[in-house]
Amino acid sequence: MKVKICGIRSIEAAQVAINVGADFLGFNFIHTSPRYIDPLVAKTILSHIKGQVQIVGIFQNAPADYVNEIASSLALDYVQLHGQEDLEYEQKITTPIIKMLRSVLPTRAAYVLIEDSFNTKNIQVPIFIAGGLNVKNVRARIRTLKPYAVDVARGIETDGKEDIRKIKEFIRNAKGVNV
Repeated sequence: MKVKICGIRSIEAAQVAINVGADFLGFNFIHTSPRYIDPLVAKTILSHIKGQVQIVGIFQNAPADYVNEIASSLALDYVQLHGQEDLEYEQKITTPIIKMLRSVLPTRAAYVLIEDSFNTKNIQVPIFIAGGLNVKNVRARIRTLKPYAVDVARGIETDGKEDIRKIKEFIRNAKGVNV
């Protein structure tokens, strides 16, 4: 099971997640998000973990030029799109895409991200599940939905900050499921 820890805002959280087995780390560049990180701060964190894990930048309805600029300057492995970005928009993005789906739309994404209640019947690419995942329910959700990966942000926080204990427990719980 692949695991993406999202909302990384510290070197410590990034390194712990990597050490325990995270496959992807997400850096949130949505200005209105409580998990927003300035690209310069992200660059500092990334300088400490370069090459150890896949790096994802999260964007929502941002100009394609801005997404491409951040993706290039931070050497992102993926951009995750969380807004109303359509196929025409996606074609302007130069980095592989993880697309948050709210309905089955044409997409050129390498992966799609869905809330776990989404009907996956017509999806032809590997699926990340998100939405309400935490250390207590991740195993059951994996067994039920059999995704490619799980994606968590709020479920590994305490009082709005990354919680090192929860990061460790979430990754261990997700990685320990046989599907």
